[in-house]
Amino acid sequence: MKTKWNHLKGYVRVEIIGQDSSSFINTCIQSGISLWDIQPLDDNRALVSISVSDIQRARSILKENKLKIRIKEKKGTPFLLKRMWKRNGFILGMLSFICLLFLLSNMIWNINVTGANPKTEYELRKAAVELGVTKGKFIFLLPNVREIQRDLTEKMDNVTWIGVTQHGTSYRFEVVEKEIPEAKQVTGPRHLVATKEAVIHSVFVEKGQPIVGVNDYVKKGSLLVSGLIGKEKKPQLVSAKGEIWGEVWYQTEVEVPLNTSFQTYTGKSKNRHYVSLFGLNVPVYGFSEGEFKDKTETLNESPLYLAKWKMPFSYIKKEIRETDGVKRSYSKAEAIEVGKKMAKKELSKKLPHDAKINGEKVWQQNVSNGKVKLTMLYQVIENIASAQPIPIQQGE
Repeated sequence: MKTKWNHLKGYVRVEIIGQDSSSFINTCIQSGISLWDIQPLDDNRALVSISVSDIQRARSILKENKLKIRIKEKKGTPFLLKRMWKRNGFILGMLSFICLLFLLSNMIWNINVTGANPKTEYELRKAAVELGVTKGKFIFLLPNVREIQRDLTEKMDNVTWIGVTQHGTSYRFEVVEKEIPEAKQVTGPRHLVATKEAVIHSVFVEKGQPIVGVNDYVKKGSLLVSGLIGKEKKPQLVSAKGEIWGEVWYQTEVEVPLNTSFQTYTGKSKNRHYVSLFGLNVPVYGFSEGEFKDKTETLNESPLYLAKWKMPFSYIKKEIRETDGVKRSYSKAEAIEVGKKMAKKELSKKLPHDAKINGEKVWQQNVSNGKVKLTMLYQVIENIASAQPIPIQQGE
């Protein structure tokens, strides 16, 4: 252990020249100066090893004894570093190359998208840019692949699933698009029939023979506009065209708790950055976690690479966000109003874009288990006409 320590501090191998070299050695030992590997050469010379830190004290003793020294070897870490520094250009170049290779190995260089049509791919790449997933971005500064996958799936309405994988400096997005059945275009002669049960609200016919009028009740499949016009014996076949607006009733059920506890973010946050080496997290930036009474913590760990090799350490970003516990209470009347808005919002998602909610009614309401349960009825005006081909018999 002592030898290793001497090597770390640095020492020299010197030749003591003079008639009183033994006196010098004894004086050094009495003064607490460590000497080792003492090797007498002849009556006037001896080789000894002495620590660099004791050289100056040893020189004063040498002068007192009128001795000379000749340095034979310089050993240990300080001399090694000095020799290396003489070649600092090569060393700095090597370190710069390693640093550059490390940075390039942890940047995004390629982003691939599979399973998406050009429009969806454009929207996906645009959404990815908003999350910071762009070429040239450091991978360890990005959210992990699970968070990217979740955020992209929430942003994209026209996909069923998005898979995100990272391979070295490349990201791959696998897309499963929603299968929206294409509406079959009816060509040739056709009727217009009702798509659902309704009371006729208004009738606008461009072509064809109207069969129903305002306030008529129709069932699903009822004939609204006929594609047969003209004389009864020799009718003419046309493609009926028009808009038949009907009054349709929808029923929606919702539940609203009277008392709810939840957490909200105050907007205050702190970030801490670590380098993880063999399970030991060493902080490198952001040493304070903030004086937050209530908080949530999120860890994002990114492995680091040198070229294609995964290194034994990784980068960890710890995000600390302050939260505020909130308790919300509704009276029965307030809960009913909130339930009405919820039910209307849910219904709006299911209706055609041109449909209009014309009226609403609370059909049932009751309070049980701390919740208000509502059954709402909505009066909706929408176009209920759908094209139906007219079968043409051979010979007509």
